[in-house]
Amino acid sequence: MNLVKLQILVLIEKYKKVTDVAAEMDLKQPTVSFHMKSLESELGASLFQYRSGRVLLTDAGRALYQYAVRIVSLTAEAERTVKQFTSLASGNLELTASDIPASYLVPKLLSQFTAQHNGIDVFLSVLPDDVIRERLRSREIQLAVLHSTEGQDDSFHTQVIAPDETVLVFAPEHPLAALPELTAQDVAREPWVQHEAASYLRGISDQWAQLNNVRVWNHAVLGSPEAVKGMLYTGGMVGIFSKSGIAAEVAAGRLAYAGLPGIHPGDGAFVLAWRKDYTLSPLQKAFAEMAAGD
Repeated sequence: MNLVKLQILVLIEKYKKVTDVAAEMDLKQPTVSFHMKSLESELGASLFQYRSGRVLLTDAGRALYQYAVRIVSLTAEAERTVKQFTSLASGNLELTASDIPASYLVPKLLSQFTAQHNGIDVFLSVLPDDVIRERLRSREIQLAVLHSTEGQDDSFHTQVIAPDETVLVFAPEHPLAALPELTAQDVAREPWVQHEAASYLRGISDQWAQLNNVRVWNHAVLGSPEAVKGMLYTGGMVGIFSKSGIAAEVAAGRLAYAGLPGIHPGDGAFVLAWRKDYTLSPLQKAFAEMAAGD
C-alpha cells in the first residue's frame, strides 16, 4: 500500500472521476485504474463502486479514506518541513491569516521579513478564522495569524504579536458622537453593519449583545473589512472594528470611535498560531521571533 495508491483514493473521493484524478496527478487513466485495482487486491476488499459515470467509495473505502487523508497530509507536511531546514537564505514562507490581521498587520511583518531575508519568497492566504483553525488541526497549513482571546486556542501554541482593542465605530457626524456617555441600549437601537458570521469581530459583537442583554439590528452583513468601513463612512450605521484597523481613517477625520459601553467581552490580540505537535522550521522560527519583537 504505497503513497500513490492512497493519493488516488483521496482524489477519487474529491473528484468522483478517474479522468479528473489522472489529470490532477499527471498520470494516464489506465495507470490510475491499475492502482485502484491493485489496492483492492492488496487489501482484499472492494473500495470503489461505479454509478452513472461516477466512482464512489464503498464503506470499506470510506473507512480507509480517513487514514489515507492523514497519511497523504503528513507526507506533504514532512516534505515541506525538511525543505525548509536547508537554509535561511532561500525557500518559501507560507502563512495564512484572517481578514483583519491580513489587511492591517501581516503585510508590514512580511515586508520586514523579506527585507531581512531577501532570498525568501512569501505566500499569504486569507481565510476566515474558523476555517484557519480547522486547517491547522487537519495539517493542511502549519502557521497562521489569528484574532484570538485568552483561552480560545488551547489546541495550538499561540504567540502574541500585537495587542488588539475592539471599539465601536461610526462616522464623525453620527448622533452617537454627540452623546457624552453611551449605554448598551443607545448603541443597540442603531442599525449595525456587521462582519460575516465566521469572523472574530462578529463573534465579539454577538458576545457583547448577549452580555448586555440587548438585541442588535444587523442591517447589513459584509464579508470584507474594507466594505464594512465603507458603509460606516456614510454615517447611518454603527459597527465594531479593531482599533488598529481604523487608525488612518480616524486620523483623516473619516471615522470616529468609542469604547463598547456596558459589559465588554474583553480585548484580544493578534497571535501567531501553530499546532502543539508541530516543530517550527528555522525559517518559520525566524519569522516568529521577528514578529514577537515588532
